[in-house]
Amino acid sequence: MQNEKTSASTTDIAAQKSRTLDTSIDEMLFRLMVESAPIAIVAINDSGKIVYTNEKLDELFGYDYGELIGRDLELLVPQKLRHIHRQHQSDYIQQPHVRPMGSGMDLRGVRKDGVEFPIEAGLSFVRVGGEMLVMSSVTDMTRRKHIEEILERRVEERTQEIDQRRRIADSMRDILARLNANYSLQDMLEYIVAQTGELLSAEAGAVFLLDDSKVYYNAMVSRGLSTQYLARIRIPLHGESVLHQAMAQRYPAYVSDLRNASLGNDQFAAERRTQLLANGYHALIAVPLEAGSEVYGGLMLYYRQAKEFVEDELDLAMTFGNQTALAIQSALLRTQIEKSAVTAERNRIARDLHDSVSQTLFSASMIADVLPRLWEHNRDEGVRRMDELRQLTRGALAEMRTLLLELRPATLVEVELDDLLKQLTEATTGRARIPIGLEIAGKCDLPVDVRIAFYRIAQEALNNVAKHADADQAHVQLLCQANHATLTVTDDGVGFSLAETAGNHLGIIIMRERADSIGADLKISSTKGAGATVSVMWTKKES
Repeated sequence: MQNEKTSASTTDIAAQKSRTLDTSIDEMLFRLMVESAPIAIVAINDSGKIVYTNEKLDELFGYDYGELIGRDLELLVPQKLRHIHRQHQSDYIQQPHVRPMGSGMDLRGVRKDGVEFPIEAGLSFVRVGGEMLVMSSVTDMTRRKHIEEILERRVEERTQEIDQRRRIADSMRDILARLNANYSLQDMLEYIVAQTGELLSAEAGAVFLLDDSKVYYNAMVSRGLSTQYLARIRIPLHGESVLHQAMAQRYPAYVSDLRNASLGNDQFAAERRTQLLANGYHALIAVPLEAGSEVYGGLMLYYRQAKEFVEDELDLAMTFGNQTALAIQSALLRTQIEKSAVTAERNRIARDLHDSVSQTLFSASMIADVLPRLWEHNRDEGVRRMDELRQLTRGALAEMRTLLLELRPATLVEVELDDLLKQLTEATTGRARIPIGLEIAGKCDLPVDVRIAFYRIAQEALNNVAKHADADQAHVQLLCQANHATLTVTDDGVGFSLAETAGNHLGIIIMRERADSIGADLKISSTKGAGATVSVMWTKKES
């Protein structure tokens, strides 16, 4: 019996030693794993006391090895957050669970030197030697937060850039619309100066044009400048003025700080500088207004604060300078056309007017409208669309230089449609040497845009009759009612196949675009050997 007791006791002691050894091995393996972990780790007991930290955590919070053992975990939490931390800690110990990093909580730690910094913390729990320990893995988020802030700033900058490009596209579209609407030169220049000042954040601006003597540039329109200043300011054609410098380099010239610069060596330079400073302006941009070999003057922008100008600002100023020069050129040409009253020249200009710029700017406006949303969902596509927007805007500017051949004659606005059609049929009769009948029924008091569109469509249809129909005769009919009008052009020529021609014939495309522009329906019918009919029907829309 004694031997059996001795044997049992020996077995218990061996088992206890085995468990102790296993526990020691477990603790050793545990320490080995957490010490070699690439992140900071801290363990606390159910009282919130720190029982273990690895080397990375000590380094992260600025403590010596072992210095944190036995201290409260809230020592690592900013003072203002400790009351919240205690509640969270108590709740977690009551119901422990695994909480991975990146759980959406905005956490902060505090180093030994009192410096706070953003952190991410994951939580888990383990049992060691029968005691539950809460394990927390901590990551310093300072660098990531910094990167996020940089990205947010870049997104904001891109968003502002996209908005700026949209505003520029809208401004260009409005300027072109005003050009096509035959606004007076005074109105055009006032509008451009206002738009330029707004988009370039200038407090004042003016357009200086060469006077009749061809010796001085005088202000024709201005914004934000006193009449006393304008009355005393003259910029000579020849001399070393800032405007003359811009003319020479065909690109904007500027003065960043008028207090430390001169405005030239001419006899009026000192007076210009004195007057600008007296009126509170300290910086300026001079933009040349040139079109081909023609020099018109300068677009001047004034700023109350001294500033350095970046290339994007100068490029945008040049863009508006080109628009201003185009407006001047258009006005001069329109004046020449009105004075000369040469019908053949007006008809040639009318035939060449295809509205390509309007289509380009419409596409640019559509892209600009969707860019902010597109940027949020697909930045690569947003960048591609932004580049496309830039190309469309530049393309519209290049197309505007062809406006010399696309000015609308004033007679289209001033003369009634029946008189225009009479002139058109008579001109086509003389050119095609076939009789063209004209029938007008009802009083045709149509809006200007409808009148012009009807005239252009009739013009294109009769051009096709003269060039391609080989007809013996043609007929133009205009039927007008109170809110409805129909224009029909027919011929008895060789006809054509719509299936083969409609998609490729520029004249048909132009007529459809003109009809669409006024909300009218265009119908074309033709068969080979049986002539053709072009009909456009317009109905006034209810207000």
